[in-house]
Amino acid sequence: MSIHVKIISALVAVALAGGAALGLAALTGRADPETGGPVEFNSPFGLYGPGTLDQVPAGAAREMMAALGMNSLTSYQDYSLKLVKEIGVSWVRIDFNFDGWNFSEPGDYLDKLHNAGLQVFACIRPVNGFAPADLTVFQNGLRNLVRRYPWITVWQIGNEPNISWQNPDQYPRFFLAGEQAVRQACPRCRVALAGVAAHYPSQSNNSDVLKIYDRIVGEIARQAPEDSRPFDIFDLHFYGYYGCAGDIVDSINSFHEMLARHGLDTGTDFWVTETATPTGRPAWPPSSPVQTEDQQAAELVKRFTVMLSAGVSHVSWARPYENYLYEGNPGTFYDYSGLVYNGLDGEQAAGIKAGTKKKAFYAYRTLVAKTSGAASIQRLGWGQYRFTFKDGRAPLYLLWSESGADLPAGLSGPVTVTDISYFRQANTDRFQGRGPGPNACFCSEPPGSPVTGPD
Repeated sequence: MSIHVKIISALVAVALAGGAALGLAALTGRADPETGGPVEFNSPFGLYGPGTLDQVPAGAAREMMAALGMNSLTSYQDYSLKLVKEIGVSWVRIDFNFDGWNFSEPGDYLDKLHNAGLQVFACIRPVNGFAPADLTVFQNGLRNLVRRYPWITVWQIGNEPNISWQNPDQYPRFFLAGEQAVRQACPRCRVALAGVAAHYPSQSNNSDVLKIYDRIVGEIARQAPEDSRPFDIFDLHFYGYYGCAGDIVDSINSFHEMLARHGLDTGTDFWVTETATPTGRPAWPPSSPVQTEDQQAAELVKRFTVMLSAGVSHVSWARPYENYLYEGNPGTFYDYSGLVYNGLDGEQAAGIKAGTKKKAFYAYRTLVAKTSGAASIQRLGWGQYRFTFKDGRAPLYLLWSESGADLPAGLSGPVTVTDISYFRQANTDRFQGRGPGPNACFCSEPPGSPVTGPD
């Protein structure tokens, strides 16, 4: 049996006969027979920076809020929290900027996140791009910060030193000071190394990143006390265009090998707290392609699935709402990669209102809902993934193919197919022998399944 799926179609297939098997289908362009063993799956989905406007100019932030009919940061934070809850993620990353003397901390908003049952991954970001000569103020302030939020149990020291620091070789000193302060204030807390800018659309040579982090990790391993684990989490950041999901596994494997050379791979969790791809055509980088909403939605599903099956324990999209004039620059990649339109400039001219949700918003919501309660994910081949569940429910298959491919063993007709971008019931099409053809189709869930749709 073959399923032929159009490039922009993201589909979910459910086998109804003999121990019904459920499957999500997205897209791809590469055939790869490699398989892998089951990987533990435990509430992995998150969002980076919801409700925060640190990296947009004050004037741009006011325009973003005004377009939504808001005039305060509190209103924007409450709106962002609703988006987070609608998608259904279990954790968020919030940055705490350090200016050399003090930490920024959105205290009331943090309490709201906590009361909503969300875990916070706290990232400590020095705004100056270097380590102070005297780290006493930093350590004292960080200890107090950690003690103020005993429910935050993951603290990251720094962010992307390979591109944001004047001299990345200064970072180990800063990290070790921060790691010591966190463990003194909260022995049960986990410490994350600064996120790696592993794949960016503007990077010409990603191999340089590995060399820089090899030096950083080597120096940290050299200075760390014997038989200690200086960090518990290794964080990777992947930004790129539609179709780059296949490059991610190679990059993850390269960083595993690097950590192993320094004796730090075993027991270290891999997270991806930043990843995104835009819609439209950004003005920067100049070579940016035009990308549709369908492509962004498909890339989100594929990228997260590939990462999780490669052993990444937690994944996060950056960000739920579009930036505007990110870091003072107009029309960049990072202004268009959110899951909700800001309705400004070209979007306003095109009649797109602020707060309009993209297809990727619904794709993410669907992925979270469909895989809720999953115990593991296993790669059966490129574009073929199977989720198993703790409660004994039938497996969930995530499938994609541009040119058509056989269904994996265990998934046979008749099947029901549902478009992942919408998570809604449109019509029923159960078939045997052939898939739904080259066009996307909306098919019903099994009887009794709840069905929801876009607002």
